[in-house]
Amino acid sequence: MRKRAAISVLLFVLSGAAGAQSLRDLRAQDADDRALAREAAYTSKICGRAIDASIDWRSAADWPEDESLAEACDGALGAVESICRAGKTDVVSAFECAGDGSGPSLSGSTLRYGATPGRNGYAATLATIGGRD
Repeated sequence: MRKRAAISVLLFVLSGAAGAQSLRDLRAQDADDRALAREAAYTSKICGRAIDASIDWRSAADWPEDESLAEACDGALGAVESICRAGKTDVVSAFECAGDGSGPSLSGSTLRYGATPGRNGYAATLATIGGRD
C-alpha cells in the first residue's frame, strides 16, 4: 500500500513537472539574461546613460535551444552604440530583446528588437533609430 501511494505521488509530481521548463532551459535563460545584462552595461557605458535591458521570454517559445537569444539581440545593441557615438545619446533608455522575429521597433525611448535565429539586427535597428533627432 505504501509503495503504491509513493508511486502515485511520484507520478503526480512528474506530470506537473512535464509542463514546467527543464533545468537545462532555465540555466540557458539565466545565461542569456546575464549575457544581455553585460552587453547592456557596455552599451550604457558607451552612451553615458543607463539603459535597462530585459528579455521577453514569452516571445521566445519557439526559439531554437542551441542558439543564444541574447547573442541574436547583440547587433541591435551595437546599433544603439553607433547612434550614441554619433552624439545621439538620448534615443534609447530601455531595450527589450524578444525572440519573435518582428525586428526593431521604437516606442518613446524603448527599443524592442524581435530577433530571428541566424540574423544580425544591426542594420535594421540602425535604420529604425538612426533617423530620429
